[in-house]
Amino acid sequence: MYNVKLPGSILIVVFLLVSCRDDYSPLMTAVRSLDTQPVKNGMYVVIPNQGCDGCITTAETFVKKNVRSSPQIKYIFTKIQSAKMLRIKLGGEVFHDEHILLDTANTIIYPEPEKDIYPMILYIEKGEIAQVKYQRPGEDGLEELSREMPPVK
Repeated sequence: MYNVKLPGSILIVVFLLVSCRDDYSPLMTAVRSLDTQPVKNGMYVVIPNQGCDGCITTAETFVKKNVRSSPQIKYIFTKIQSAKMLRIKLGGEVFHDEHILLDTANTIIYPEPEKDIYPMILYIEKGEIAQVKYQRPGEDGLEELSREMPPVK
């Protein structure tokens, strides 16, 4: 007669496909709300101002050195306790650069909440998040990003 397992199997497969695809949806929505001209193909480096001090310092140094190196990379600072202190750490010229975005409302949602203390690199392809990497002990996302960037002139 009828195979009852087939509809249930189809529902499970559809659920898995949809849930996998939606992992980054809230994050991409937050990025689009912060960036009036989101990158279609490029990267966002998301840097929390609270968390792993060494990782955050490494990311801030990376920003100061590379902020103008590629138009396809933008930097989002989130969990900002003091915009004034951030401006002092980065320097006024870097702080006001067009590649710097401030998430003052803390809208960025990490896909892996346990890693929200680390800088995160979002690889964007065709306007969607294709991959997420982190700058943390055991995972050097900024070093990998450096190898992909054109040399600074």
